[in-house]
Amino acid sequence: MGIKPWTDYFLDLAKTCASRSNCLRANVGAVIVGEDKKIKATGYNGTPSGVESCYERGVCYRIKNNIPSGTKYETCRSIHAEQNAIIQAGQDRCKDATMYIWGHDIICILCKRFIVQAGIKDVYLRKDENSPILHVSAEDIKRELEEQQ
Repeated sequence: MGIKPWTDYFLDLAKTCASRSNCLRANVGAVIVGEDKKIKATGYNGTPSGVESCYERGVCYRIKNNIPSGTKYETCRSIHAEQNAIIQAGQDRCKDATMYIWGHDIICILCKRFIVQAGIKDVYLRKDENSPILHVSAEDIKRELEEQQ
């Protein structure tokens, strides 16, 4: 059988994190891993602690109002998985770390800013079992942010 590659291993853990999501629209998980291959933090998308989730309410405002993905983030009750993981780890544990994200094949503009500010150097994403693994470096994200209007 052989030993599973690190990227696959950490993406599998991110997938497990995604299973904790209380979002009706998307289940996303994130894992931050240090250069030493030790897990620094995990996160999943969901409402802040103590705030009623869309799952508990039985309705998602964004779904109900046909709000396209990637727009009007202020209408969502949830915190993104990437943001939750960074908050849990703190900046000192994120420096030069790698983030693994399950459930998306893009990084939103808000999370790109969090990733750069936290000092994370690489991100690997996988939307689902049938999708390729994507790699994005923090340097690529910085260039993209600098090119914004």
